[in-house]
Amino acid sequence: MHTLETTEDAHDRGLELLDEILPWLQDTTGFRGMLRLASPDRSKTVVVTLWADEQSMLESADAGRGLGALAAEASGSKRIALEDFEVTFVQLS
Repeated sequence: MHTLETTEDAHDRGLELLDEILPWLQDTTGFRGMLRLASPDRSKTVVVTLWADEQSMLESADAGRGLGALAAEASGSKRIALEDFEVTFVQLS
């Protein structure tokens, strides 16, 4: 989970960068999806990537960290946290 300090402009640039980032993610073994959440004033953005299993996540972790840092810099955001979490429950309708 990447937590970013953003501005409205940086948030919007980050959305535009997804066109370049998503193909790489979709080609990565085990990638299952992404959620991008933003505070109403766009001052904070949280990006969550979902993986088939822990091994897939770990195998892509170094590249993902680097890519996340580059994307944050390119969008004008500041990464304030990078944490790993395990999904213990999900309900989608």
